[in-house]
Amino acid sequence: MLDAPQDDRRGNESGPQAPRMALLVTLGVLGGHTLVTVLNVLGEEPGAARLALLAVSLAALLPLQFACSARSPHTWPVRVRVLTLCAQALVTYLPLAWLGMPWGAMTGLLGGSVLLVVPGRLRWPLFVLVTGAVVPIVVTLAGAGVMLYSLGVTLLFSLIIYGVSSLSGLVAELRETRRELAGMAVIQERLRVASDLHDLLSYSLSAIVLKSELGHRLIPSAPVRARCEVAAVLGIAGEALADVSLVATGYCDMSLAAEAESARSVLADAGIETVTELGCGTLPKELDTVLAIVLREAVTNALRHSKAEHCVIGAVREGGTVTLRIRNDGVWETGRDTVGGGGSGLGNLATRVRDIGGDLAGRPTDDGWFEVLAHAPVEPVRRSEAGKDTGGGGDRTDGAGAGAEEHEPAALHWAVRMARGMLIAVLVGYVLIVVINAAGGAGSGLELLGFLGCFAVVVALQFLHSLRRPRTWPARTRALTLVLQALATYAPLLWLGAPWGSMAGFFAGSLLITTAGTLRLWLYGAAVGVVAPLAVVAGFSVYDVVYLTDSSLVAGLVLYGFTVLYRLVIALHEARGALARLAVDRERLLVERELHEVLGSSLSAITMKCALVHRLLPGAPGPAQDELTTVLGLSRQSLADVRLVARGYRARSCAQETPEHRRSHDADPGASLPEERPFTLQHEDAAI
Repeated sequence: MLDAPQDDRRGNESGPQAPRMALLVTLGVLGGHTLVTVLNVLGEEPGAARLALLAVSLAALLPLQFACSARSPHTWPVRVRVLTLCAQALVTYLPLAWLGMPWGAMTGLLGGSVLLVVPGRLRWPLFVLVTGAVVPIVVTLAGAGVMLYSLGVTLLFSLIIYGVSSLSGLVAELRETRRELAGMAVIQERLRVASDLHDLLSYSLSAIVLKSELGHRLIPSAPVRARCEVAAVLGIAGEALADVSLVATGYCDMSLAAEAESARSVLADAGIETVTELGCGTLPKELDTVLAIVLREAVTNALRHSKAEHCVIGAVREGGTVTLRIRNDGVWETGRDTVGGGGSGLGNLATRVRDIGGDLAGRPTDDGWFEVLAHAPVEPVRRSEAGKDTGGGGDRTDGAGAGAEEHEPAALHWAVRMARGMLIAVLVGYVLIVVINAAGGAGSGLELLGFLGCFAVVVALQFLHSLRRPRTWPARTRALTLVLQALATYAPLLWLGAPWGSMAGFFAGSLLITTAGTLRLWLYGAAVGVVAPLAVVAGFSVYDVVYLTDSSLVAGLVLYGFTVLYRLVIALHEARGALARLAVDRERLLVERELHEVLGSSLSAITMKCALVHRLLPGAPGPAQDELTTVLGLSRQSLADVRLVARGYRARSCAQETPEHRRSHDADPGASLPEERPFTLQHEDAAI
């Protein structure tokens, strides 16, 4: 009877089927609700005039309701929306004067239309006004005894109409935003590449230039020492070549201690006296990496932008906080990066440190030194956990997933919450109506208690089927839950002696949710179809037989529709992360190819030339010096290339945020991302 566990996408009604399924559910609910109203009017044995009025009222009301439910009313002009609601209000309230309470159920349709048509916060006060108007009408026409019941039915059907009508549009809207989400993740990836190029490779290439210049000067007088410097260049070039791959893939683990030792060596070669005092012990990997990047960038700036002679590097751990301090006595050049500005240099570092819950400051001190000071918690706190927006840098360890989460529009969160909230509200509303209807059929308190116990089992299993993914369960588990729900559904017949309101609706909805294929339609029909003969045997009138069968059919359809639409929203909500990751993976492949073409060949040439110089020294200083001159040219060119590539990625990311790009993306969303290429460097334009 039950199929084996399978991909839940089949049970969720795949994306293209969602609008059609929602339309069918909407038509089914409208048809069932209309049938109940017709039965209510016929039950009072109306004359020909009232029947004619009923037909005219339905002919006027149903097209208006269908337009509000299926034609995206939020896109209509304001005047059209106002006229539509006014017309529906007239054909809802005026017939009450002649048709009386049997027509009162149609006020639920008006409440749903208000929620669909009226935008913003105004919808809820107007919704309360429309549904609250039922109270004086019911009191006037039928007395206060049925006031709460009528109000509950109005509220329930308002939510049902709003839910089945709005969620299909919401699914379509979510589908349309997937490309935008993927594009935002790509923009973040480009900003990450730009930051890493500046923060990681600039340091390595600056060190290569510095050590190559030193080796070039030392060859005539101290070839052995020059050979040692060339060996150091070889090591740095190898690390830089590895950094090219790390920048492309987005994963980069660094060590503060190792970076401090490397910085001391490079600064010493530049003639800068360096003191290092690291008293922070072993740090978590993410914090260690961020502080190492801060140190690397501070040292790079000291080499490039100042005339320092002394540098002090210190790190201390106090309680749950680590403080890194880098000070130098150089004169900082005017116009260079400051914390928080520019999107590069120390601005990048501020973003990285803030991303783990810390802060960064870079400023001249009173004694004429320049100080970079970073504070961060030992256990990093992601900015997303603190409820903040991301900065430009991005996360080294989380790739696209984090980026997609942090850039995710709030509408996606509310989509899932709204879908779940309406599903629960509908379930609770049906529970209350069933309890009210069935309680009158119990002959004693014990019979009522037994019914409530069975119905509690039905409701619990229905919540389980609707809020979980039963098609992923083992077949035996699904069969067991359905058998239990069937027993709890039909067992009260033993003492109630007759079908109770919407008796088979919950069970029929669970059959649609839990089973698959055409089999579920047969099971659904059988579960509801048994209500009619049971009602006939119990001696019910034709009116009651049709009413009970119709209410069970509509209840099952509504529960199934809300459950499937809820899962569709969840599926699309989860799919955005996968789509963003695919877009970022594609971007990383392009980045890797670009960096390989631009920097990989240069770094490989530097490595080979340095290996040749290393072999030539100290025996052949003349050829070695010539080769090292070539290395210097390649190193300076590569450093310029890094800066141009980084600027190119930032420029592309900013260009994608312009109104012109947004308009072109909106006009043809499918043409924006797939064919894009990273910034392509023209070597002849490179300059240091």
